[in-house]
Amino acid sequence: MDVQDTTQAALRDVNLFIEPPAVRRSQSVTLRCLYSLEGAPLYSVKFYRGQLEFFRYTPGEYPNTKVFHYPGIKVDESVSNATQVVIRNVNFGLSGNFSCEVTADAPLFSTATAYAQMQVVEFPDKRPQLFTDHTRYEPGDVLRANCSTPPSRPRAELRFTINNIPVSSEETQYIRTVDNLIASRLSLKVQLQSVHFAAASASGSNAGSSSNSHMINALGPGGTTYAGGSNAGATGGALLLRCTAQIGDLYQEYKEIELGTPQKDPIPARVTSSGGGFRGFLETYFGPNSAAMPKINSHHYKMLLANCILILCLTAGYQR
Repeated sequence: MDVQDTTQAALRDVNLFIEPPAVRRSQSVTLRCLYSLEGAPLYSVKFYRGQLEFFRYTPGEYPNTKVFHYPGIKVDESVSNATQVVIRNVNFGLSGNFSCEVTADAPLFSTATAYAQMQVVEFPDKRPQLFTDHTRYEPGDVLRANCSTPPSRPRAELRFTINNIPVSSEETQYIRTVDNLIASRLSLKVQLQSVHFAAASASGSNAGSSSNSHMINALGPGGTTYAGGSNAGATGGALLLRCTAQIGDLYQEYKEIELGTPQKDPIPARVTSSGGGFRGFLETYFGPNSAAMPKINSHHYKMLLANCILILCLTAGYQR
């Protein structure tokens, strides 16, 4: 019976999960070591950062837990046990390989190890900043724009689109800060073509001047992904300029500016009549075929004209 039990005993399915896999600086992280002991007693579970053991759980000893102190690794022993270790106040130096080593007790004495990567990050504390030299453009104009993000780690990659069409730009500039973060800056200079405005007319959205942002953050509570809405495009020939900041598949945010076409001065409509001179005035007033329009000859025409001039003079004198 004992031989049969020993044969069936096994250590299987050892896995290490880091929650979250990308943790913000100064936050906490949990390393979960999951395994299956099928009839085998547990001898020990050890956690490593690289080659350094920093936590051990041994059920046959008292106390069961033991912490090995290393700079930057602050183990919360009160919530650490045979299947998990909680590290508080992480810093960038902890990015890298972690492992858990599980050993079964007699008669197996078998050992299995699982590995996982942890990344300590700092995201930009604000959305990208986007500026242009004008607010309205037409084909042939040169569009100049600048986009920048606050410092982060890893660095944020930037890219421009016009009405969701990628446009080439200069190389991204990276500026390192005193606390070892990296700010990103990207400039754009492009001569606008008719195709840009044609694409704008084909996109469906609200016209006018506006700005929007969108954010995807992989570090929300419980791993939730948050997203903000945005205009899908522009109409009436407007240009939708977007700058997107992205850090791998962990973080994405963009800023948009809707740029309109120049306002044109209104052109007054020309008012024409069906005829010229005084007869044209009569035709305009009475209608060219109106029975009410008087039949006039040359003598009547002169008298009517004189009366009209007299009326105008009297009216002008009254207004004075």
